Amino acid sequence: MKKKRFYNNKKRNSKWTEEQKGRKIDFADKYIEAGSGFDKFDNRKPTKKKKGITKEKLRSFLKKAITAVLCLCVVGIGYTAMDVYMERNSMPAATDEEETSAGIGDVAVQFRAMQVQSISLDNGVMLTAVVDDTEENGYDAVAFELKRSDGTVGYTSSLATVDTFGAVSSNSAQLEKSVQYLTENDIIPVGEISCYKDNIAPQSNMDLAVTDDGGLYTDSEGNTYLNPDSDAVYDYIKSIIEEVNGMGVSVFVLSDYDLPDDISKSYNDGFDTLSQKLYDDFGSDIKLLKCEQVTISDESDATVEEQIEEKITENISDDTVFLITAPDEEEVKQALDENNIVNYIIQQDSTS
Repeated sequence: MKKKRFYNNKKRNSKWTEEQKGRKIDFADKYIEAGSGFDKFDNRKPTKKKKGITKEKLRSFLKKAITAVLCLCVVGIGYTAMDVYMERNSMPAATDEEETSAGIGDVAVQFRAMQVQSISLDNGVMLTAVVDDTEENGYDAVAFELKRSDGTVGYTSSLATVDTFGAVSSNSAQLEKSVQYLTENDIIPVGEISCYKDNIAPQSNMDLAVTDDGGLYTDSEGNTYLNPDSDAVYDYIKSIIEEVNGMGVSVFVLSDYDLPDDISKSYNDGFDTLSQKLYDDFGSDIKLLKCEQVTISDESDATVEEQIEEKITENISDDTVFLITAPDEEEVKQALDENNIVNYIIQQDSTS
């Protein structure tokens, strides 16, 4: 009879080389729907009631909320106190009137100007040539005579006084349009005005003139002068500036503001006196500069640079413009630019 063989577990799993995979089978696996991960009998399970907020948690939440509110109140009070302090101790804000009052008269004006004849401001071919010359020669401004030292007026004026005196001569036919064209080309229009030297108005109205023994006063060259103390004379000069300012010119160079030395002490003449009255009337809408005439000569023993040093560099001030007469315009301008000198007007020597 064959012996019965009994098996034991001594060598169980010792012959398998493949690693075990998967997971152990759970008793409840047969109740889980394939791939869903949910027990199909979950709806039968009793639901657990959510725990309510405990007194400890409520007390902790209220404590944190109150702390946050107090912090916000402290920050708000701090900012409010800072605003009040700054408002009381800061500089007062500029009013609309102060903001709009600033104008060209409040700032320094710098330019390098070429002087042209008023008649060339025709808003046509001559004006185009002026603009081309200005740009080609490195100028940024064009100066022209509005009222000349002989008393003539260099633009078409609608003033009754100018018409009465018959002062218009060799004038700019379309000054307003010419000024607009210059401005559009970034060129500063500069108007020149001879104040008191005048050989026309005194002849027409002696009440405006400086007199001597009942007759017109004349200097050594036979020139007559307007009376600086006359309100009518001031109104005459003011009306020219006002009319031209309305055409777009804001920078004015005044000359002949001093009477000859032998009579000057008897009148309230001078640039400061006249310009202050004009600024009182116009405010900062205009810029007034005083003309200092300078002649650079090629017959001098001094070089051009030495003459510039002596006559210009040593006399520079914020309200001065040098009207320079020179036989060689290009040489003088180069020397001025090399020395960083601005606020000058160069006119060609009529004898060259």
